[in-house]
Amino acid sequence: MISTLKIYLRFIIYFFLNLFITPSKVQNKKTILLMRLDAIGDYILFRNYIELLKKSDKYKQYSITLLGNTAFKTIANELDKKNIDNFIWIDLDKFNKNLFYRYDKLKEVTSVGYEVLISPVFSRNFFVVDNFVKLINAKHKIGSVGNLSNIKKWQKRLSDKYYDILIPVNSNILFEFLRNKEFFEALLSEKIDMKKPYIFLEDKKQTFKLPKKYAILFIGGSSVLKKWDAKNFTQIGKYLKDRYSYEIVICGSVNDKKEASKFNSFFKDSYIDLVGKTSLVEFFYLLSDSDLIVSNETSAPHIAVALDVKKIFVIYSGIHYCRFAPYPNEISENYHIICDERIKKDTQNYKILSNSYGYTSKFSIDDITVDMVKKQIDKVLDEKH
Repeated sequence: MISTLKIYLRFIIYFFLNLFITPSKVQNKKTILLMRLDAIGDYILFRNYIELLKKSDKYKQYSITLLGNTAFKTIANELDKKNIDNFIWIDLDKFNKNLFYRYDKLKEVTSVGYEVLISPVFSRNFFVVDNFVKLINAKHKIGSVGNLSNIKKWQKRLSDKYYDILIPVNSNILFEFLRNKEFFEALLSEKIDMKKPYIFLEDKKQTFKLPKKYAILFIGGSSVLKKWDAKNFTQIGKYLKDRYSYEIVICGSVNDKKEASKFNSFFKDSYIDLVGKTSLVEFFYLLSDSDLIVSNETSAPHIAVALDVKKIFVIYSGIHYCRFAPYPNEISENYHIICDERIKKDTQNYKILSNSYGYTSKFSIDDITVDMVKKQIDKVLDEKH
């Protein structure tokens, strides 16, 4: 009841705030506003399609502006400038919490009109993605039919009307990379022959002095529900060091300092702590030179797949089942999940059971034991040796 009241209160506040926004009356020809306001992992599974859009017969004469999340700003600036002509960045946390920031950004973004607005996001957000679509002046507004993961039915009924074209979707749960392919094949009216996400790095000297053979433990995560206990990671680190002679490097964002401190208190051997000490792009180079990664289910494994890291172990509770994990074998055979056995049984029939978990999980990441992770590591490493 309280959460419903909060939603309606936000609706009223934002409705009146929108009244103070005056969008540009000019629609600039041969321009595209491409919107992507979700997380880092989502961007990794999406970014390769930007090049296809840029080079397509349909839009090759168009200038592309990306409206993006500051979370992946360094990635886009470093790797995707050749396909993106302009950038507009939104700090989503501030946009959702600070009305003055929200107002300023709405004014900035709507001050320019476009010929085409494209929003490929499958799980639309009524107060962010759809709010921008409503206000921006564009001749054609193209989006996905989407789902109800981040939006209420009444909100979707309203915001569906903001779009000129809503691209239909397969009703089954699809892995997100394939969901993006579905969208762009329909948008461009052509089949896309791209098997997996990829990241090409230019030759660059590593900024950190690292051993020749090291394993990365990525102890961070976007949610507490996705974070395996740091104490468990110490036991995996010791196991990799003692049995397989790996040096240990721990990574994560500045928000994972608490986990890094806990790791330090339990790990009584040498290791390298880079939690919160690398930029995203620096982490890419760090990861590309590594032999192995053990990670929570977060952006790091998606980056590892795109970089063709050969041994990727992912501790997985079942959240976003078959949408972000596990990877289909045809995309990556190097991605190994460690999860509740009941999830693995369901994976065999995930098209039939596509609604069993969806966007939540009935399993806890705390139920995954150290022995389960060791067993999966042994299975893969013993095969490769």
